[in-house]
Amino acid sequence: MDDLLPFQFLIDQGLEAIMPAHVIYEGAAPELAGFSRFWLKRVLREQLGFQGVVFSDDLTMAAAGEAGGFADRARAALDAGCDVVLVCNDPEGAVQVLEALDGFTDPAGQMRMIRMHGRSHPGQQPIHLDPRWKQAVEIVSLYESGQQALDLDL
Repeated sequence: MDDLLPFQFLIDQGLEAIMPAHVIYEGAAPELAGFSRFWLKRVLREQLGFQGVVFSDDLTMAAAGEAGGFADRARAALDAGCDVVLVCNDPEGAVQVLEALDGFTDPAGQMRMIRMHGRSHPGQQPIHLDPRWKQAVEIVSLYESGQQALDLDL
C-alpha cells in the first residue's frame, strides 16, 4: 500500500515514537486508528516492524468519545497497542484514567519507553545543512509562489 511508504521510510530511519490520529479508514478497519488493533498491532508493529513508542492522541478530543468514558478510552487505546495514553486539559478525566489504570503494567511498553529515553539526537542544525533539505525548501517555495505546478498523475 503506497500510503504506508512514508511511515516505512521513517521507521527504517529510526523513528522513535508515533501518534495515531482519531480517524477512521473505513476500507481497512471500522474503528478509530488509535483504538484499532489492526492499525497498531498488525500494520504498525507486524507489517512495518515499528519498535518505538506509540502515544495515543488526546483522549479528551470529541472523536475519542466513541470509545466511552475516559477510563474506557484509555483501556481501548492500551488494548489496541498504545504505550502511553494522553489526557490533555481535563484534570478530572486524567484522574479517572489514573484511578482506572491503578496497577496497570505493560512490560513491553515500558521497555520501548526505556529505549527511547536518553537517546542523543543530532538536533536541527545538521538537517538544515543537508543539501537535500535546502533543495526541498527551494521546491516548496516555487510551488507556493506559483512558479511551478505540481506534477501529479491523478
